[in-house]
Parts: sequence; C-alpha cells; structure tokens
Amino acid sequence: MSEEKPVLVDPEAWAAAQVEEAVKGLEKAKRGKQVAAKTRGVYFRFRENGEALGPKGQRGEWWVLWYDADSRRHREKAGTKSMALDLYRRRKTEVRQGKHFPESMRAQNTPTLAEVCADYCAVLKGNGKDPRGQVARRLAEVCEILGHQKAEHVKALDIEALKGKLALAPGRPNPEDPAQERPRSAATCNRYTQDIRAAYNLAKRNGKVERSPVDDVKLLPEENQRTREATAAEEAVVLAALDPATRRGNDLRPLVRFLLTTGLRLGEALGLLWSDIDWRATVATLRKTKAGRVQYATLSETAVEILKALGPGDGFVFAWPDGRSWSSSYVTAAFKKAARGAGVKNLRVHDLRHTFASRLIRGGCDIYTVSKLLRHASVKMSERYAHLSQGDLKAAVDKSTATPTATSGEMAV
Repeated sequence: MSEEKPVLVDPEAWAAAQVEEAVKGLEKAKRGKQVAAKTRGVYFRFRENGEALGPKGQRGEWWVLWYDADSRRHREKAGTKSMALDLYRRRKTEVRQGKHFPESMRAQNTPTLAEVCADYCAVLKGNGKDPRGQVARRLAEVCEILGHQKAEHVKALDIEALKGKLALAPGRPNPEDPAQERPRSAATCNRYTQDIRAAYNLAKRNGKVERSPVDDVKLLPEENQRTREATAAEEAVVLAALDPATRRGNDLRPLVRFLLTTGLRLGEALGLLWSDIDWRATVATLRKTKAGRVQYATLSETAVEILKALGPGDGFVFAWPDGRSWSSSYVTAAFKKAARGAGVKNLRVHDLRHTFASRLIRGGCDIYTVSKLLRHASVKMSERYAHLSQGDLKAAVDKSTATPTATSGEMAV
C-alpha cells in the first residue's frame, strides 16, 4: 500500500483565501434584513442643498460604507447613487486584491519622505520650475530634520515642530554686519511648508499616499509690507554706478529707468518682447506675470521714450547681444553691487516697483488707480502705500470742518 504524499499549500494563495473569507464574514455580520442586496454598503444622507436625490425625493448625498482586511470601517461620499454603487464595487475589489491591507502588510510598499520629495523635485526639474534648485535644497533640509521615515508616518505635529526648528535656524548673513546671521523670517519658513505640501499633494495624485499631514497646518503670518523707496538722490547715484564699462558693455540703466516709470516686476520686464509693445496705444502685453495670465501695462511718455531709444528691434527688449534675455539673477546681482558701491543701503530691484507706487501717491494719485496700475488682485494689497497720502486725508478733514458749526464756535448760539 503506497504512502500518501503531503499536499503543499502556496502561502500567498492561503493568505488571500483567509482575507477573502474574513471579508465575507464581516459582510455577513454587518448585513441587516432591511438593506437590499443590491444597495449593500450604500446609504443616503439628507442635506438640504445636496447634489443628488434620495429615495423620497430629498436632497443629499449617497455614501459608501466598507471594511478593509483589518476590519477597519471606512466611509466615503460618492454623490449620486450610481457613483456610490460603482465606488462600493471598486473598494470591494481592491480589498480582495490586497490594496487595503493592514499597515504591517503594506508598509513595505509605502514610499519614504525622501522619495516623495525626490519625485516632486524631479517634476519641477522636468518642467523647468526650479532652475536654481531652491526647492530641492529646502526639501533636502526638511528630510534632514524629520529624518528617514515613511511618508505616511509623518504627522501634523511633526510639521508644526518643523516650523519651529526652521524659525530658530540661522538665515542669511546680515548685509549690514556680515559677521551676524539674520533669523529666518516667517515668509521663508512658509516656503518650506508650501514645498512639503506640494510634494505630498503630488504623491496623493499618484496614489502613493492616502493623506497629507500638511493639510491642516496653517502658514505663519507674514510681515511682508515692505515699502522701501528710492529717493531722487539715491536714484541718481545708483544710475551713475551702473556704468556700462563695468558691466562688460551692458547698459542696465534703461532697464532701471523703465522699472521706475512702469512699476513692472523684474521678471515681467525681462520677458518683454518687442512684438509685445503697442506703440499706438502705448500698452505693453505681459506674457509672464505673477498672476499666471496675460496682463497689460500702460506705458507713460517717459517709458515710451526709453523704449524708442533702445529700438525697436527683434526678440527680447532687454537682452544680450546674441538675443538671449538677461536673467533675473544677473540683473539683481548687478543692481545690488551698484547700490552698495554707491553707498545706498537696503535697496533691492523690487523696491523700484515700490518707488513707482509711492511717487504716484505723493503726486496725488488715488489708491484705486495705483492698484490698477500695479495690477494688484485687490485694493487691499495697495493699502501699504496709504500712509503716504496722509496729507490728502488731513486736507479732507480740514475741508469737512470749514463750514461754521456750533462745534467750531463760529455759529451764534
């Protein structure tokens, strides 16, 4: 009599069978007599302004209730009933396929924080959005502070602690005292938070993580109401310091004067093409703006004269002899060097935009018009210059009290 051979069992097949059996048991336990089989796991929640109709014509949304392989309950809003049924079937299939396993079983497929950040940096590099590698450096520092851990293990509390550590870390050297380092500003710390949030959002869209720990983290309040303006004397000495002989023959003075008379941002001016100038309407079409859409800038007579002295020509307005546009870093460094050489402290290229707005206010222009010329999204963004028009406010107050009243003492009682 021959001896029977033992039957070999595939461990993976056995585990899959166990999971499927557990899911069936949970479904059987949760199934009630009042719920029809075709709507199992789908229920309606009433809401007055809902997007779908319920069983009795009520407004609301349909929801899905399902359990993963670890017996954890999940609820998801699906909108209409057909969408809810489709979502419920997909979730059931995913559970059978092992996509919703317990943490211990799927941890090996979860990306690390460094991998999530690397994916985001790769996308930025491919799109040319981080040419100087600033985002990559910030995210590298974030990974160094938070350590080597899984992306899903990072909590909102870790991000809050990260903000505190970044605020205490030394910042850039103080230009007035190079031996000292300035503390990091709230705006700088917020850039770190925004970068890590964008990295997690990309990972969520790619299905690599289910949640982002940065969703509920608020940014620090920023004190960015800088209104540094160049005086007429400072303008003269800086223009004199921008001698073409010291800049390899490149004359930056027309660009500086153009920024002072238009209020354009540096990137907007450097991206300006000769074909974007409407000489008849004296309007410049701005293709690359902070708002992310095409905008238009009204040119003054002085601005038109500056452009006519340079051209017209082909390609970029402010460019190298071979036609390539000047880079923002090149102009910023040249302006900074010229300002320091002329003895002008704490003056940046962007302050030329503030100077443009301040001179308009001092010339009697109202805040609303200044906001339109600066192309601000709202007048509130231009209110930083309101203190410059205190003389107008004082004149208005004096005018309102010019009529004799009992309060002024000039009316007979």
